[in-house]
Amino acid sequence: MSNITKDVASPERVTQAAVELVGLITRTSNLAEQHVSTQKIGPLWQRYFTERMQTHCNTQLMYGVYYDYQSDMEGEFSVLAGTTATQDQICDLTLIAGEYLKFSAQGEMPQCVVNLWGEVWRYFASEKCEYQRCYLTDYEMYLDNNGVEIYIGIKP
Repeated sequence: MSNITKDVASPERVTQAAVELVGLITRTSNLAEQHVSTQKIGPLWQRYFTERMQTHCNTQLMYGVYYDYQSDMEGEFSVLAGTTATQDQICDLTLIAGEYLKFSAQGEMPQCVVNLWGEVWRYFASEKCEYQRCYLTDYEMYLDNNGVEIYIGIKP
């Protein structure tokens, strides 16, 4: 059971500036992520922690970014596991500036983020939802070892 710090039934609407990121990238689908033999997101994060954490600065936030959607949550999409780019790094991806809904949670990782994604999907499936996803860029921002925010791009 996740310890949600904010009522996910009323996420916060925020305007996000563009953010330049560096990291490792893969392509997958929600269907592929349901089977251990075809999962790519977990192995991507494992590779990130093995290859990149030694160069990760403690002041940099970690991001999990979902972008380049084929269609919607049913199609393929690209995933970046990474952090903000420093001045001497070549940007791998720029978060799209725009309107997002921010969902927040605290708890043990990775179950905390898994549970929060469940809340996000339930929110957008609800008849009470007044927003539509734009499927351009969505992302997770890891605040610390126990805190995560999920930002979902919405249509204006």
